[in-house]
Amino acid sequence: MSWKHMFARKDLEMLLAEMAGEHRLHRVLGPVALTSLGVGCIVGAGIFVLTGVAAADMAGPSIIVSFAVAGLACALAALCYAEFASLAPVAGSVYTYTYTTLGEILAWIIGWDIILEYSMGCAAVASVWGNYFNELLIALNKLLDEWFGGALTWQLPVIHPKFRTDPFTLLKDSTEHGMVNLPAFFVIVAICAVLVLGIRESARTNALLVIVKVSVVLFVVLIGLAFIQPANWNAIPVTERILPQERVMPKLIKKDLREADPTLSKEELDRRTAELQKRLRASYRVEWAAAEARRLREEGRLTPKEAEGLTAEVRKKYAADLPVTEAQRAAVERLLPQVHQAGENEETAHWGLLGNLGLNRWLLPLDDATRTPFTPYGISGLMLGASIVFFAFIGFDSISTHSEEARKPQRDVPIGIITSLVVCTLLYIAVSAVITGMVPYPQIDVHAPIAAAFTERAEAENSLVLKISGALIAAGGLAGMTSVLLVLFLSLARVFMAMARDGLLPKVFGKVHHRFHTPHVATMIAGGVIALVSALTPIRELAEMVNIGTLMAFSMVCAAVLILRIQRPQVKRPFRCPALFLVAPAGIVVNVILMLFLPIESWLRLSIWLVVGMVIYFAYSRRHSRLTQHLLHEIQTPRSDEPEPAC
Repeated sequence: MSWKHMFARKDLEMLLAEMAGEHRLHRVLGPVALTSLGVGCIVGAGIFVLTGVAAADMAGPSIIVSFAVAGLACALAALCYAEFASLAPVAGSVYTYTYTTLGEILAWIIGWDIILEYSMGCAAVASVWGNYFNELLIALNKLLDEWFGGALTWQLPVIHPKFRTDPFTLLKDSTEHGMVNLPAFFVIVAICAVLVLGIRESARTNALLVIVKVSVVLFVVLIGLAFIQPANWNAIPVTERILPQERVMPKLIKKDLREADPTLSKEELDRRTAELQKRLRASYRVEWAAAEARRLREEGRLTPKEAEGLTAEVRKKYAADLPVTEAQRAAVERLLPQVHQAGENEETAHWGLLGNLGLNRWLLPLDDATRTPFTPYGISGLMLGASIVFFAFIGFDSISTHSEEARKPQRDVPIGIITSLVVCTLLYIAVSAVITGMVPYPQIDVHAPIAAAFTERAEAENSLVLKISGALIAAGGLAGMTSVLLVLFLSLARVFMAMARDGLLPKVFGKVHHRFHTPHVATMIAGGVIALVSALTPIRELAEMVNIGTLMAFSMVCAAVLILRIQRPQVKRPFRCPALFLVAPAGIVVNVILMLFLPIESWLRLSIWLVVGMVIYFAYSRRHSRLTQHLLHEIQTPRSDEPEPAC
């Protein structure tokens, strides 16, 4: 087998021939069902959870712009997806497209990358499913108490935080970690069971869930408009943003306390950590405000009087939390240098790979120049926010994995891709505007931001309407995340099937159930692995892994469509991407820029994943590739017009 076979390309004619095979999937999806699948996958954890994470820790109110930037990156890729999906309407999405244009080994790399995207996407969504389920139970208990005037002697059971939080994540308002995310595990198992039954049943279930959650999203926007306070967008001082140094304090304090007294019990350690964290945070805030005021005064952005007022205001706010005892003062003085050093590392990480390459030192002035109440974290926060909430957009590309199940793929798939992306981008921008307008961004609950915002407002106003809203939003969040799981799992199983058809994965992954016509084996194997990952891994790490894989895939599909337009310009294209020679390069550039803002850990995890993939390729896939075997057969079989060898 020669090395050139690794770069062999699958002809379009071969793809179209596979569509007519006996193991093809049922064509039962129309444009409405495909759009519903796209919306079902897009509107989920991104809007119900990551909006809060990105707004509180990364972008502030400028999360609105972050969603627009992420939507632009997706729109450029979506136009390329639409052209290719109409040209080659078979299962496999970007994996199949890359096989046709760039060759087998690059197709394997991107297929392996897509498996990472969809599987970790499922795990990330499942990991926060339990939080919204718990919010629903809490909201229902409050409604029951309201309706029955406190006469009920029982309540719906809620899930203890330890059993809906992974072992690497701190519990809310605590220094303790969780144990296992049981709701995530069980919801994945349930989703697998639904998906094995069939695409038609899955699509109907998804359509119902989409109606529920889109209605809830519209409800959030319409009701939330009445409670928006514009000051939350443009009047919160930049000094109120969450500082990188504050994120590292709990870990440093625990280490210091353990070194001082290894015999401390867990309860005592947690108590002292919480107390010392309050003192350390107040001390750092006062020190930081003085340095910030001095810098702004030297740059001419504040007058001496304004700088003095800023320092005094921060000192007054945190005066009650400053160290009181000599022991507290000594601990704070001992820890502050460590906080400064660790904080510098956190600030570097804020710039993603750019920071690790040292470019952040050149780019930091951009942050300072663009830091306003609307963009409190500067341009890096806005772009990092876009890189994180990009996770919320991955649904539209899953439509192309269902091309083989579309009734009229050349027409319906482009409609589904573009329509779902446009609708969801508008919804995202509206919801992010509402949530940051209702709640000051430093106070946003990152675990269940939308539901928590309405619940807190309901308690403050003692409004029955808002209490009902909290329950409806929690229910919508559950519906949203459940539909995301359905679509991502559908897509993941079909990528497995496409790769198994080509011989790059064992045949069992491509096996289609004789009755349900679904890739049931691939669904069950993937489900078992994802259930464990979602129960034990934090959502932020999962989301970052999904994002870097997706951005890489989008860059590849933009390149693949551009190459095929050059190589095969004569092929009939039912949908042609407008201005492709501008759109495709722009798509590559924008997606790569967003990748650069992801942390170095995401790049390392992606590298490890791809190394494992290459080991599998050379150990198994290369020898079992159907395309390679076909090419070798052609070489070894003499042509009919060649003379017979002489006796």
